[in-house]
Amino acid sequence: MSNTHWWWVRHAPSAGTPGIIHGQDDVDADLSDQAALAARRKSLPEDAIWLTSGLPRAVQTAEALGGSNCRAVPGLMEQDFGEWNGKNWDDLRDDHAIAFWQNFATQAPPGGESFIHMMDRVSDTIAELSLEYQGKNIIAVTHAGTIRTALAMALNLFAKSALAFQLDNLSLTEIENIPDGDLREWCVHGINR
Repeated sequence: MSNTHWWWVRHAPSAGTPGIIHGQDDVDADLSDQAALAARRKSLPEDAIWLTSGLPRAVQTAEALGGSNCRAVPGLMEQDFGEWNGKNWDDLRDDHAIAFWQNFATQAPPGGESFIHMMDRVSDTIAELSLEYQGKNIIAVTHAGTIRTALAMALNLFAKSALAFQLDNLSLTEIENIPDGDLREWCVHGINR
């Protein structure tokens, strides 16, 4: 059995006003920083399977990085922020928002999912894809929450600890999946580079 190498790229910045919650909204990527895209493109392997969440900002970023025939995998979507999608973080001051910030790993926004529920969804998807593409390079252009989940899997972290990772737009996080009998081990090669 051979190792599967995950190349996680956070999508380019979202188009529009900064500070807006996008979650699973269909928002375009701001691809104006061509120098940053070119630099990221050079750091990626040529012989890779390309995956995205299917959300426009991830798909557009993957295409700008040279990804062709990208497979959209809904299980890799960002956390669903429900009724908060499209709102500014600074404007959320009601009781739901206060409860959310007191325990943001386990609280779900109204009509959305908690980070822990997102972790379950994304972890299952990563495990399935690691088996499906065993021994391959996978470039996954996704979202901060998705990449935090991959890191939590690799490092065996609780949800609240995973949320501590800073992941910049167009950053690269490299994780290797190593089969070991019935177990699957992980090696982290770099975070937010």
